[in-house]
Amino acid sequence: MTKTNKKFPYSSQIVSNVCVHCNSGSHFGLFVCDSFLELPIKEKWDVVKKYKLCFNCLKENKTHHISKCRAGICKFCSKLHNSILCSKNPNNIKTFIANTVSDIHTEDSTISSNNAIVPAAQAVLLPTAIVYVKDINGAFQKCRILIDSASQGSFVRESCVNLLQLKRTSVNINVDGLSSRNVGRVSGLVQLEITSLFYKNTSITVDALILPKITCDLPQFQVDASALNTFKNLQLADINCLQPSSIDILLGADVFGEIMLNRHLNVPGHSLTAMETIFGWVVLGKTKISCQRIISNHASYNAVEFQLDKFWRLEELSETKPFTNEEIACENHFKRTYTRDSTGRFAVKFPFRDSSDELGSSRDIAVHRL
Repeated sequence: MTKTNKKFPYSSQIVSNVCVHCNSGSHFGLFVCDSFLELPIKEKWDVVKKYKLCFNCLKENKTHHISKCRAGICKFCSKLHNSILCSKNPNNIKTFIANTVSDIHTEDSTISSNNAIVPAAQAVLLPTAIVYVKDINGAFQKCRILIDSASQGSFVRESCVNLLQLKRTSVNINVDGLSSRNVGRVSGLVQLEITSLFYKNTSITVDALILPKITCDLPQFQVDASALNTFKNLQLADINCLQPSSIDILLGADVFGEIMLNRHLNVPGHSLTAMETIFGWVVLGKTKISCQRIISNHASYNAVEFQLDKFWRLEELSETKPFTNEEIACENHFKRTYTRDSTGRFAVKFPFRDSSDELGSSRDIAVHRL
């Protein structure tokens, strides 16, 4: 088995990561600019003209003319412009209808309901993968990993280490999280050998700190399965990345360079990004939750008569239960035989049953214990 020791080329060109339309630094390019995508088609064309962008790739046209653009043609009308600018694009048709309807004045109406539907919120998908990890016997166990380039180290869950039965090394380290919040003291250090499910000759060795728990189940909400339709032809590292599940291992910046390859896929008008790793393709970015939250409000009204009846049932005396003959005999025996000494303690003779045959055959057991 060979271990990866590749160096990947990185571009040194400095690019301004600011959107030309909204001047936001959180995204770059009109493909992912929500304010641009929500504009009517005519205003979209005006924005492209204003900033002198290529009508085909929506980038600055200083380096090429639209006739020499290699971005391809419109997928809706096969003309030489971007699909976002096409009048036959269903999203542009919906935008046109929405803006047209907003100009129509209607009478207000009020509808009362005891149910409220909260619009579906957005969730952020983090890059996860399913991998093989070698245990103490040399067998491979499936584990779910989270790739986090913002972490200075790698971590493994305590239960995962117990499953693998690997040798631990004692360390004295405190882990700080967001806002310098202390996560806790690690219980040791362990060396993990991680292998891809698809590329069996590719593996990495990681020194991971042991924590009781790494994070909550990811993603935190059930995500709509249609979010992966764009990447259905890719070899995903975690085919169940949209379903909440536990994280066994976190791989940090210490091995990030060994994991990531140099290919990634951004789809215009799509907020998710696919990035290639040695474990397969991982998907990350914003997406919508699969279902809406329904809040139901109920009010329960109990009549005063019901509450009063319940009160009387609690206050009334319980029904007296008659004593058995044996219980009456015990009480009479106590009254006849009890005495009280000078210290105030009670003394009473042992009560014996007259029907000794009901005691059972316990003599042999008693003799055996002598």
